Amino acid sequence: MNLKSAADAINFHSWCFHFILKIDYFVRMNNGDQLTAITLRQATRTDLECLQAIYKETIDHTCAHDYDPEQRDAWKQGTENLERWAAAIDTQYFIIAEVDGNQAGFGSLKDNDYIDFMFTSKHYLRQGIAQTIYDRLEEKAAKTGAEILTADVSKTARPFFERQGFAVSAENRNCIRGVWITNFRMQKVLSN
Repeated sequence: MNLKSAADAINFHSWCFHFILKIDYFVRMNNGDQLTAITLRQATRTDLECLQAIYKETIDHTCAHDYDPEQRDAWKQGTENLERWAAAIDTQYFIIAEVDGNQAGFGSLKDNDYIDFMFTSKHYLRQGIAQTIYDRLEEKAAKTGAEILTADVSKTARPFFERQGFAVSAENRNCIRGVWITNFRMQKVLSN
């Protein structure tokens, strides 16, 4: 096999993987009078700018009732650590939810038992995006043999995680750039 044939085989395999992933996780959620088609795919570094935009928009919009402007500004500065974001995309099970080709949210599973990121665009709230992402992350954790799933979640996300069966194991007070921000360590026992 020459190098071109090998490269073609790799590209075809990659295409098949993404196609199967999209087909496997094509979900139709009832959203009033319209149906929302949600597809999941692996994140790549080329998605970084959009992921960070969703991250910032979620903090500013969705978390505005639970965190003051100073806290939200300090939290959003996490996007400045490009090495951390790139490493997360490269090493974690990092998925993006898309609706009609638009990035609607994302989530990641670190070390097969820790939800590191989980954010939904303000334009796609209450459309099943977070649930679809969460379900896939939990499924992945269970398949790898994880017994307990852990996440550090915001005040805003806590009710969602409680509905998934998580319980608070600790309240965290984090000092980010001199600003105190509260979140919660939550855990769920997985039944494998």
